[in-house]
Amino acid sequence: MIQKLVISLSIVFITLNGVAQGGISKRNKIRNDRSPFSTTGDRGQAIYSHSRSHFRPFGWHFSPGITYMVGYTKEDEDKNYDLKPLGTPGYYLEIGLEHVFKRRKKVFHYFDYSLGIKHFGGQEKLVLEDGTETKSNFNFGAAFARIDIHNVWQLSKWNFIDQSIGLNLDYSVYGGKENTYTNLGTEDFQQSFLTQLHYSIGWGIKPRDGFFIIPTLKTPILTAWNWRNFNPSHRWFSSKYQPVIFSVKFAWLFVKRDCPAVYDENGKKSSESYQNM
Repeated sequence: MIQKLVISLSIVFITLNGVAQGGISKRNKIRNDRSPFSTTGDRGQAIYSHSRSHFRPFGWHFSPGITYMVGYTKEDEDKNYDLKPLGTPGYYLEIGLEHVFKRRKKVFHYFDYSLGIKHFGGQEKLVLEDGTETKSNFNFGAAFARIDIHNVWQLSKWNFIDQSIGLNLDYSVYGGKENTYTNLGTEDFQQSFLTQLHYSIGWGIKPRDGFFIIPTLKTPILTAWNWRNFNPSHRWFSSKYQPVIFSVKFAWLFVKRDCPAVYDENGKKSSESYQNM
C-alpha cells in the first residue's frame, strides 16, 4: 500500500515538474533568469522579489486541516479470519514562522517551522469464520513540532507548486487504544513519542504581494523513532494505518520598515515612486 502511494505521488510530481519546468524554460528564454525568488531578470514577475516587494523575507503562517488514516493489513491466504482496517477523519492545526532565503537558491527557496496539534482515529473490524464480528477503535491527539525546507516551481506570477521535505516530532497528549481485543495474538500499538520524516506537496496561490494560500497534502515517508524497517505507518491492533493530512496554509510576510526619504539632484524633492519599488 505504502509503495503504491509513494510511486503514484512520484509520478504525479515528476509530471507536474516537467510541465512546470517546460513552461518556465520557454518564458526564461524571453525574460532571462526568472526564478521564483528572483534577484536578477524580471523581478516584477517573481513570486517574491527582495528588492521590489514591500514585505520582508520573514513572516508567519497558520494551517487548519483534516487528517485521515489509510488502513491496510498484510494479506494471508491461510488465515481463518478477515481484518478490515478503516480510518476516521480528524482535525489538524498549526502555527509558525517562515523564512525566505535572501540569496537565490536553485533547489530550495524557503524554510518554515511550527507547533501544532493533530487528531487521528480509526477502527479495525475482525470477522471470524463463523461470522462473529468484533470492532476495535482508537482516537488520540498529538502535540507536534515540525520543520520543512521548500522548493517552489513557479507556474505564473500568481501560482506555483510548493513541495517540501521535513521532520516532525509528535507526542500523544490524550486518547489512545480503546476496545482492544487479544484473541489474535498479533496486536501492536503506536507509542506516545514519534519522530518521522515527511513529504508534502501543495498548490500555491498569491492573491497579493506578501500573502500566500497553499492547499497542501502531507504524509510521512519514514519513521525514525520507533524504528520499524522504514515503515512510516502507525500500528494499531493487528493492522497499520498511513496518516494523510490535508491542510490549507495561510502565510503573511512582515511589512518592511519605512524606506529613507529620497531626494532629487537639488536635495529638495522626495521621490515616492522610487521608494515604492
